[in-house]
Amino acid sequence: MSAVGDALKALKTAMLLEERISGQAKKVEQLALSVVEIDKRLAALEGRMEGFMAAASAFGGRARPTKVIEAPRDQQNLPPRKG
Repeated sequence: MSAVGDALKALKTAMLLEERISGQAKKVEQLALSVVEIDKRLAALEGRMEGFMAAASAFGGRARPTKVIEAPRDQQNLPPRKG
């Protein structure tokens, strides 16, 4: 009877391992879909950043002050000061 018991135990272990592998395969599939979605989002962000960089270089590429009031008055494209 020991051989039959060992065979049943091995069969049960194999079935449990198959269930675990199936569960892991589903998780890997979900992760793959998530990676594809993240890749799409990253590509969109990269495109936006390239657009921002192109726009910045079109305006001369020099560093811009954070506030207009901090900019020197001799720069172009600034509105005249009121008052």
